[in-house]
Amino acid sequence: MKSKLSARYLVALSMVYGVVIAAMAVFDVPGMSAAAIIGAMVIGLAWAMWGLFANRRDQPGKE
Repeated sequence: MKSKLSARYLVALSMVYGVVIAAMAVFDVPGMSAAAIIGAMVIGLAWAMWGLFANRRDQPGKE
């Protein structure tokens, strides 16, 4: 997958996550804080992995 395309997927995932957490807060869903913490960790790790691999993939001479 190309670096720009995967970044767009991560941005979209982050936006959906934000909307879901906001909706959970509005409707006062029990367990919202646990879902927010776990989701933030997953998305943060996804961004970190993208940052590591996107830089290596986009260097000249690498495939």
